[in-house]
Amino acid sequence: MGVAYLDRFVKTVEESDHAVFTGPDEHRRRHLVKYHDDRFDPPLLLDFTEEEFDAAVHATGRDARSLWPDDPEPEAGIKMMLVHLYESMSVERRPRERIYLSNGQLWAE
Repeated sequence: MGVAYLDRFVKTVEESDHAVFTGPDEHRRRHLVKYHDDRFDPPLLLDFTEEEFDAAVHATGRDARSLWPDDPEPEAGIKMMLVHLYESMSVERRPRERIYLSNGQLWAE
């Protein structure tokens, strides 16, 4: 079996955005400790399961293929999730609690 979409996403964010994650914890949840130059204390909870993330990747990937037509649906979905995370983390108000899924997009609050 290949690497789970959430694992691939986390690895990409760590490599491209200098992020640091902890987990999964006993509830199979991860936390974001650092993103670019921002440190979070307490860390931000990735408030979704691996299964929820996988479903969102596929749903988002169907639409995202219009942007990345040469990529398979999951790859396009992961790329779009990276865009969602960057946009959500770049708003004026600094997130303090969690990163969650809503309508196939990642949001931080």
